[in-house]
Amino acid sequence: MTTIQSTDNEVQLVRQIALIATFTALVFMSTAIFTFELATSGYFNFGESFVYISALIGGPLVGAIAGGFGSSLADSFLGFGPYAPATLVIKGLEGFTVGVLFWFSDKVGQTKRRVFLVLISIFIVIFTIILNFEEGTFTIYGEFNLGTYYLPGWILILFALILVLIIWLVELKLKYRGKMALSCILAGPIIVVGYFLWQITALGVAIDTALIEVPFNIAQVIIGTLIAVPIVTYLDELGVLPARRVDETENSV
Repeated sequence: MTTIQSTDNEVQLVRQIALIATFTALVFMSTAIFTFELATSGYFNFGESFVYISALIGGPLVGAIAGGFGSSLADSFLGFGPYAPATLVIKGLEGFTVGVLFWFSDKVGQTKRRVFLVLISIFIVIFTIILNFEEGTFTIYGEFNLGTYYLPGWILILFALILVLIIWLVELKLKYRGKMALSCILAGPIIVVGYFLWQITALGVAIDTALIEVPFNIAQVIIGTLIAVPIVTYLDELGVLPARRVDETENSV
């Protein structure tokens, strides 16, 4: 009788493959089933949540492959083929970034992490102020026959300040869950900027039209985070997930 022995590396490889296959399917289904088409030739979807979940549970590699391929396949399936190449890169990079930020956050000390958040906060505010001075005001065309509505430029600065406030509340109050939430939020600009640049360069969409999609992409990041963090936290509390590299004080809220 022959005994088959599996090494730890082989077990990890099988686990990675299983996670990649499972989450790629989940990203595809959550993106393809719940969609709302936009006037920019893009669409709003709820696939972001499973891109984040795959990265938080499986790490950078799983997040990158599941996020990139699952979302890209959904683009092709839904008839948004021109977006598929960009989605493969943008969502793949987003999933990879979430995985890196969360899985390796414990190797970065609190001081370094907060210095990084200070720099991010300053960048967000300064960039928004510069954008406001350049444009002054924005006119964004509402979807679903809502007509045209006017958005003063200073509103963008207010949004930036609120975002910075949320980032710091998450950092100071939520601890372990905060690490997950910040990993998702800080990776979110990848899709906001990525799709905006793809539309105005490769697809030839006018800048004012491409700006329509920006609030919807921001909403995808926020909604995806609000869905992903509680699900991963609950699974972790059930003991379904591998042990995290955090102590009990980090898990407390």
